[in-house]
Amino acid sequence: MSSQYDQFAKDFSATRQKSWPEFDLFLPTIKKMDRVLDLGCGNGRLRDKLSTNIVPLGHYFGFDLSEKLLEIARKNNPKDHFFRGTFAKDLPFGSENFNFVVSIAAFHHLLNKKDQHKCLSECFRVLKPNGKIFLSTWILPKKYFWNNFWHGRVFTKNWIIPFGKEKHTRTYRWVSENDLTRLLKKAGFKVLLSQRFKNRNFVILAEKI
Repeated sequence: MSSQYDQFAKDFSATRQKSWPEFDLFLPTIKKMDRVLDLGCGNGRLRDKLSTNIVPLGHYFGFDLSEKLLEIARKNNPKDHFFRGTFAKDLPFGSENFNFVVSIAAFHHLLNKKDQHKCLSECFRVLKPNGKIFLSTWILPKKYFWNNFWHGRVFTKNWIIPFGKEKHTRTYRWVSENDLTRLLKKAGFKVLLSQRFKNRNFVILAEKI
């Protein structure tokens, strides 16, 4: 099991240092002493945006498939917890373990409905009652439409989006806010917010009921 991102982890991490504006949609809803699970944590940059007065050291858990990005995350956050694996399978955490699950620009790497359903059912399981989940997925760039169209990928919803000057391969699934709403409701969540964010991302906030 390996990640596409291991090939260019250092360069990718360099582009993931600053906060994204959509962080402001969910950060105020995280409460003091919450335990946070970050699916697709990458280099752990979200940890820097979570005040240790709110989320104490040791209350942040990062989960990612890329060992190279996790190495960076562990180095920068030695007192928190990081795990490697795919979130299309059982998560290595007990039930009702977290107050908040976050997945920023990672859920769209699940390339079929089976994996999507598995991921969200696991998120539901590991969240405490009234726990919340925040997801964001890309509005895929139009400049890549025709290349994916001629290769038939537009119809499968799985696009190739290259990264960097070397055009490293990354595969993304088109997952709209409507798709996210349906998937989360099916998993048992109550949707609190669902929208296109500045025409760049689909974002959704939901609660375990």
